[in-house]
Amino acid sequence: MAHPPTDPAFFKEFATHDVIYKTVDNHDIQLSVLIPKALLSQTAIPQKKRPVIVHFHGGFLIAGTRTYSDWFATWLVELALSRGAILVTPDYRLLPESTGRDILSDLNDFWSWIKIDLASNVSTVHPSSTIQPDLDKVMVMGGSAGGYLAAQSMLLHPEIHPSAVVLVYPMVHLRDRFWNEKYEKPMYGTTLLPYEPVEEHLRNLPDGAIVSNDKDLDKGLGSSRSEMALRIVQNGRFLDFLGTDSNLFPLENISRATTMPPFVWIYHGRQDSAVPYYGSERFVEELRRHKPDVKVRFEGHDGDHGFDAGLTISEGWMKDSIAELSQYW
Repeated sequence: MAHPPTDPAFFKEFATHDVIYKTVDNHDIQLSVLIPKALLSQTAIPQKKRPVIVHFHGGFLIAGTRTYSDWFATWLVELALSRGAILVTPDYRLLPESTGRDILSDLNDFWSWIKIDLASNVSTVHPSSTIQPDLDKVMVMGGSAGGYLAAQSMLLHPEIHPSAVVLVYPMVHLRDRFWNEKYEKPMYGTTLLPYEPVEEHLRNLPDGAIVSNDKDLDKGLGSSRSEMALRIVQNGRFLDFLGTDSNLFPLENISRATTMPPFVWIYHGRQDSAVPYYGSERFVEELRRHKPDVKVRFEGHDGDHGFDAGLTISEGWMKDSIAELSQYW
């Protein structure tokens, strides 16, 4: 599970700018806005409002960062370019320095920024363009821990009215022994890792430490927060840091959700060693039971966590799924 340096050419067809959307105790939390350069080059042509894609990065809520290309779906970039969509991807506070409540607070403030500030921000950064976001055409997508945040956005933020939500091998069934019991979990083929380095990390934290950006992703498993994530999950300590409040658990939020998107697309690898496939099965069961009016497309495919890396929008099952997604967004 090594992480080679992120590819600077991955986003080459976008104009990217960073924004501080929140500051906590002098710690800035940022997001990135990516706009297809092809749209910006059409300054002489009045632009209609552009659809929006919100992307949440993965990393067990412990690792990851918003524009790390190795964890960014190729098909999503292609979709944004083909649809001329504005792509927004935020950082958020990470466990174990922060809590699940902190992360939900960041999620709330992020969506407030989208609703109140995205349009004016685009106009300010690109004054020669008439591009504006269409907040009635928002697609929310996330993989793994990003799938947790995409699901929580759908369930806890009825004000955003997304047209579609895409959950990719999402962490949505967390009150489960996989997350709160210690046993042999061969995540990515690893054996059970000792917990002591996590305890040492916690002992050495300065008071009020906040982390919202994993700067060591490109240094490999042994020196990144990814290894700490494996140690926490394998040793059954994940909920110690997430918390146990009911609203932290997507499965429990389904019945309470007041407004739902018309379309939810979930796909998951059946052999996923990092986020169990049965969690998505259970989530879909609850979704169909409590929200029967929502069109749910659920796909199980052969493969481990991240099996979809490199898939394009024109390939096989992905092509069919994108075609259905396009009916709603």
